Amino acid sequence: MPHILALTVLLTLSVGRTTHAELGQLFRVVTESPSVPIRFTADGFLIWSNAVPSGPYEIQRRLTPASPDWSPWTRGTFSNQVWSARVHHPAPPPGMQFIPGGQFTMGDILGDLTNARSVHQAFVSPFFMATFEVTTQQVSDAYQWAFDHGLILVTNNSVRLAQGTNTLLMPLRAFSQEVQFADGTFSVRDGRTLYPVSFVNWFGAVAYCNFRGMMEGRDLCYDLANWSCDFSKVGYRLPTESEWEFACRGGYEGQRFPWPDSPFIDHSRANYRSSTNNFYDVSPTRDFHPDYAATRPRSSPVGTFAPNQYGLHDMTGNVWEWCWDWAARYPSGFHINRTGPENDGTLQFRIFRGGAWYTTAERVTNASRYTSARPSATVEDVGFRVVMPYRPAPPRTLRRVPN
Repeated sequence: MPHILALTVLLTLSVGRTTHAELGQLFRVVTESPSVPIRFTADGFLIWSNAVPSGPYEIQRRLTPASPDWSPWTRGTFSNQVWSARVHHPAPPPGMQFIPGGQFTMGDILGDLTNARSVHQAFVSPFFMATFEVTTQQVSDAYQWAFDHGLILVTNNSVRLAQGTNTLLMPLRAFSQEVQFADGTFSVRDGRTLYPVSFVNWFGAVAYCNFRGMMEGRDLCYDLANWSCDFSKVGYRLPTESEWEFACRGGYEGQRFPWPDSPFIDHSRANYRSSTNNFYDVSPTRDFHPDYAATRPRSSPVGTFAPNQYGLHDMTGNVWEWCWDWAARYPSGFHINRTGPENDGTLQFRIFRGGAWYTTAERVTNASRYTSARPSATVEDVGFRVVMPYRPAPPRTLRRVPN
């Protein structure tokens, strides 16, 4: 029988003489062996002891003391007799959510998708992920900065990297494209500044991460001369496929969609193309979302639909999201912070995830992955969001908070 720690941590932290309350959130640890809570830190670490050196645990969260339900937050396996996990971050970067990381089942255990196998166990370290998909205005601003600093070249029909082979980042004047350029200035089509960007290819998304990092004085994760990534840098980058799926699932295991209250999908939950092909698509309105069908692209403003448990909007539908990884079949076994397969020269495609306004329900599930997109592809329903690695400081200002 699982053991629940006697200490339930109310997320009210005292640092010096200042008290920070975070909506009264509560956390607890469920283990298979007796455990003893030790302390909760001002940096959001929950620390406990374990009677045995191995075995699984699950940290659960409750939003308020009055809430009747506990929700899974993160999972892991003990590696020694004293264990800790960061369950909260008091100050994530602006516009980003703290994702606690942990162990999860990756892939399609429901049998919908042949390319989302083999199902395997994966672990990702804590990281930050953007609350919303990158918007047209954000790309316009970053590309304007890059243009002003001589980092990109703009022609009548394309935006290209100024260095190296002048790689295409984004077309211009494509049908329904929202980011525009005229007289030395990037802009966004009227009324579309809060919509997710599209038509930016994988190279353009990677370049955006560096441009935005330069604007903000952050580390740069990418070398744009050879399109390599230094994962030790604390800067903007695309999520790995493992990070993306962990964040999309929001702490829950074995579900088709990010929301825990229903196994079904409809237009009240996401912007996708409804059909009668799947029993779990129960939308009373069919085809494109009726609120967005009249205008191309048929995307919706970021944040229109409810977030998942990790506070992330539009992980289901709206636009596909580029990931870092080369496309290949999942390997079996247990993987820790996997960054995808090494390219031996035979891999041609990069991954994007999450489905889009154009895709039907089987393509907007947690496990769905698109594996046939060249990194140079510029598509009307493909965008991206960014992540930033989290590098923890040692736990400090320890304080045990009683029930």
